[in-house]
Amino acid sequence: MLVTTDRTGFPLVVVEDAAVEVHLLPITKLQFHGFVASPTLVNETRYQEMLALNPAVSPEAFTAENRERLFATGILPEEAIAFARWLGEDFDLPTVREWRAIMAALRREPTPRRNLLVDTVEGPARVILKKFEDQLHVRSLLDYSLMRGGLVEWVRDGKELVGLGIPRPEFHANLWDPLVNKIRPIDINTRVPYFGLRLVRRGEWYLADKEKARYVF
Repeated sequence: MLVTTDRTGFPLVVVEDAAVEVHLLPITKLQFHGFVASPTLVNETRYQEMLALNPAVSPEAFTAENRERLFATGILPEEAIAFARWLGEDFDLPTVREWRAIMAALRREPTPRRNLLVDTVEGPARVILKKFEDQLHVRSLLDYSLMRGGLVEWVRDGKELVGLGIPRPEFHANLWDPLVNKIRPIDINTRVPYFGLRLVRRGEWYLADKEKARYVF
């Protein structure tokens, strides 16, 4: 599996089964804050509304009990799409089918030995992944991803936007199975504190760009 980074320095992995490159982690507040600082849909007022639902914590300070505070939550669908456009060409929310295919692929992918995944990134991303190694019982890339035990994430379901994911029960009690259940907020324009996002890039562009990958495992 190929590992690259986006313009914010956070890792993406190529999932050939779904023909996408996907963020290994949900989008963090650090990544989202760079978007807020530029002339975009999300101004500081909107960002503070998000933080009021789930305050930020630094990569150096988060614990196993508050790791959800690392991530951009309470985000509205229009803001998620605007962030994707800001991040770069071809970034988008995954479809339901893509998200489920990614989850299955990451479950099958064993973790690299000798911290090689951590060594592919620098800065805050490395700090987060290193602390995950200490906090989580990591058996596959799925454990790093928090697609299980993380947030509900916005995905495309035809022309609708819905959520998939399994939050950690201590963060938000649930009995959801993302292979079966699609989460629909009562009001899509109301911020939900456990809704976040991760992004994909579609297509087979990576087949010609393998030399740009940080590590192949």
